Formats: sequence, structure tokens, C-alpha cells
Amino acid sequence: MAKFPNHLRDFRIAAGLSQPELAKAADTNVQNVSRIELGERKLTQEWAAMFARHLGTTAQQMMFPDPEVLARVRSKKPVRRELDRVPLDEAWTPTSEADGEGYDRDSYEPKIEGAIPELDARAGGGEGAVGEVMVLPVGNGTISAHKILDEWRIPPSYLREAVANPDRAIVLGIQGDSMMPNYAPGDRVIIDLTEHELRADGVYLISDGFSEPQIKRLQRVLFAVPPKCRIISDNPSYEAQEVDVDGVKILGKVAAYVGRR
Repeated sequence: MAKFPNHLRDFRIAAGLSQPELAKAADTNVQNVSRIELGERKLTQEWAAMFARHLGTTAQQMMFPDPEVLARVRSKKPVRRELDRVPLDEAWTPTSEADGEGYDRDSYEPKIEGAIPELDARAGGGEGAVGEVMVLPVGNGTISAHKILDEWRIPPSYLREAVANPDRAIVLGIQGDSMMPNYAPGDRVIIDLTEHELRADGVYLISDGFSEPQIKRLQRVLFAVPPKCRIISDNPSYEAQEVDVDGVKILGKVAAYVGRR
């Protein structure tokens, strides 16, 4: 589970603000907002006071919310922002140099200039899929194919702060409840595909080389030989697993939260 769980994201969404908008209003950067929402950094009294004045609440309520207040906050629908998410035309069939095999992220050219693709991790590589097909490496010499559902037009300044290389970023939807309450089914997150090694504890997109990619929290086990890590679900109903680091296929790292469908 998250090291420092908090309700910043609930209050931000209820206020209709994006991470970049809250960061700008609070005179900080997107990475700080994202790390606090992911539970990787503590929501201190100072941070809570800084954010609260822009979210229509108090620092006290953000840190120790009354259950009724939190329920009202969570029941509010986020503001719909036009042009953020751009559904693809189902009739659109771009030409690929590797006809029938799809694109990798480096060679993908979005229909909407500057947009990044949202992938369906559950989609197979079969023919007749709606939209383009993108491939990500999974396992030894095999590929996992993912249908591109939509494109997201995200402010360049936000992307530059969130990921190392915007051209190596994708949007992915959360499936299942294993990462509740921090990631709910239907949430969308940005994945930084340049982060394919466990350099620091965090939330990653991983695969065992055979099954569909999953969002899980990875925590390195100190002094273990060979190197080991714990695969953690934020939902306490799921047990953590300890595995060799080399046995985990890391496809990318969760860099930021972008919204719900």
C-alpha cells in the first residue's frame, strides 16, 4: 500500500482541477502533487494548507477528513474538460511500415498533434481491432499487442515535468480493484516507458512475461542477494509477493494521474 495515504486527489478532483492547475495555483511543480497523491510523499500540514486554499477546504479536513465530508467530496463529479481526451475515428487506419504488426511507441505518430495514446492493456494483437495496434515488449522475444483507444492532448509543460521523454509516454486505464483506494477501476494514469528498471520504490507497469500488464507497487528488499522486491497491491485484501527483481518485467512507471473515464 501507499507509504503515505491521503485524500488530496479526492479534493482536487472535486474542485475540478488538474494536477498542473493545482501545482500552478499552489506555486509548486506537478511532480510534488503527483508524488503526494501517489502516497510517495507525505501530505504535511504545510502542504495541506498550501493546497486547501485552492480546493475550497481546510488543511484540517484534508488531513483528517470527517467521513461525511469525504463522502460528499467523493460523490462530486469531476469537471469535464473538452479536448483533453480525443476519441479516435474507428474508420481511421494509418499505414504502418510493419503492416499488420502495429507500431512501437517510438514510431507512433498521433492523429492529434502532440497527443499521447491511451492503450487497452486487455486487447490482443488480433486482426480487426478498432484503431491502431501498438506493441510493447513482454517476455523473451514475444510481444503483447495493445489496441489504441483514444489520444490525450496533455499540456507539454505538464508532460515534461511528469516524464523523462513525452514521446515515450502512454495513458493506461486501471483494471480491477487491487490498487484501491489509490487507483480505482476506470482511472487513467500516465506511464513513463523509459522507466524499465527498479531504480526506486514506486508504482510500475509490470508483467510476468505471460499475462496482461498490471499496475503494482514495487518495493526493493534491502540487502537481498540476489536482488529481490515485494510486489504490493494497495488493496489490503491482496497479499504481497516477494520475487527476484530479474523475474519482473518492468514496462514503465506510473508518472501521473490524468482522469477517469
